[in-house]
Amino acid sequence: MRPSPWHARTVTVHRRDVLGLLGVGAAHTALWALGCGAPTAVPRRPPQVSGEVRTWLHDAVSRLASRYPFVHALAVSRRRLTAARDVIGAGIARLRSDGVVLTVRDHDGSWREYASSELTRDGVAAAAHALDAPRQTRDLDFGRPPATPDEPPRIDHGDLQDRLDQLLRTSPALAPRIVYAAAVIDVDDAITWSVTPGRDLEQRMVRIRNTAIRAAWSDTRPAVRHAERAWSGWLDDQPLTPDDLDAVSEAALEVTTPGGLADDERTVVLDPSVAAVVLDAAVRGLFTATAARRPEVARRFASSTGAPGTAPANARTANPEPPFASPLLTLIDDPTAANAYGGFTFDDEGELASPVTLIETGRLVDRLTDRAAGRPGRGRRPGHLGSLVAAPSHLRLVPSTTPARLLYSDGFLLEGGLGASASPGGDRIRVLCARARELKSGKPTGRIYADVEIVAALPALLAAIDAIADTPISFAPQSSSTHDPLWTSISTPALRTRALLRTARSRP
Repeated sequence: MRPSPWHARTVTVHRRDVLGLLGVGAAHTALWALGCGAPTAVPRRPPQVSGEVRTWLHDAVSRLASRYPFVHALAVSRRRLTAARDVIGAGIARLRSDGVVLTVRDHDGSWREYASSELTRDGVAAAAHALDAPRQTRDLDFGRPPATPDEPPRIDHGDLQDRLDQLLRTSPALAPRIVYAAAVIDVDDAITWSVTPGRDLEQRMVRIRNTAIRAAWSDTRPAVRHAERAWSGWLDDQPLTPDDLDAVSEAALEVTTPGGLADDERTVVLDPSVAAVVLDAAVRGLFTATAARRPEVARRFASSTGAPGTAPANARTANPEPPFASPLLTLIDDPTAANAYGGFTFDDEGELASPVTLIETGRLVDRLTDRAAGRPGRGRRPGHLGSLVAAPSHLRLVPSTTPARLLYSDGFLLEGGLGASASPGGDRIRVLCARARELKSGKPTGRIYADVEIVAALPALLAAIDAIADTPISFAPQSSSTHDPLWTSISTPALRTRALLRTARSRP
């Protein structure tokens, strides 16, 4: 008998290999939760008692206020739970982060701060001592004490596993062709205290992220798609639905058109996920105090606005400059939006949350800044304990009354925003998308091109917007740091504009 040309062999496959083969390597949260990284050590300490923490902070601020004209104390007690399951197994990762940041301004205007990971009476006292706090205290009125935030429901591990199982389910008609599936539930629970003379604040933000990943083979390459929702609240507020899970499975199974797109400027409809990527890159590149230090950004604001917080200079001149963006576009950073993943009651400088309009009917109005840059406005600290930066919270693009289907014309519908890279100063932007659907006379032709990108001058891209849809969807970009994130979110409808569309050259 002739031996068979095929023989059996045993192959050991690790999760990292599977995810890398299927192109899911960027899902670092799933990798971490599935045990591909080092195990996380969780200190066995009892939870902080709100009244005790405020007492420690009051004492530190009272001592520092007898020496410095300005004092602020920020403390955080944070717990993070990330649970994930894939076709190979399951894992749970935990993180605990406690700490305090004391900030003072001297009489000469110089700023000093001291951060400590010890949120204890001795740890807070040591932080005050490091800033040369005297022994004597100043008699201060901290105002009315805040109400203690409600305690969220306890997480039951059995219930958590059931939720993961639900995120893995796919309709029987689609399941046989799905070669990989994963589910992630991330719960970030942070209590923060902010104390300064005359003000005593406390808030509790529980941020939830649900992610479902599906992969299928498309010819000789894998197609990986994911569905995600992120919000502030509790597990049952905005979970992924069975329809969402079927939709992501169907997207992974779609057959793409062979070949690539010829480079050409085209009319493109940006679905909300792509519009969110564009707006996030625009705000970080143009509308923060860090960006404003670049001369080209400062010149753009000087030609388009008066002093930050005032009416646009263009409105007061006889020959106004052309608007920065389409008059249809009004963009607001609004941390007060209900259930916003990036929302808060007060920022990390202790400033109460309030909306900041960045673009109003196409004209630059204001930017995000912080106290160190000259005035409080949107001071954020990564993980509440990092260095202070001016960063967006919950960006909100004001929708129109136009149904999304009326945006479709001859051109392409871009779906699945994957990321963007912008030149310094925000003059040029490149946005990577998972796929582009060809449209003719407002209807899809059936041609779908995978891995495409648009390239444009950012002001031209925003100025070319000629339609905005009526239904916004919220997204929460992954932070560049897993352990010390800056929680942000974006609510935007679809929009239509023009840009150079081409096959993606590389990832941003």
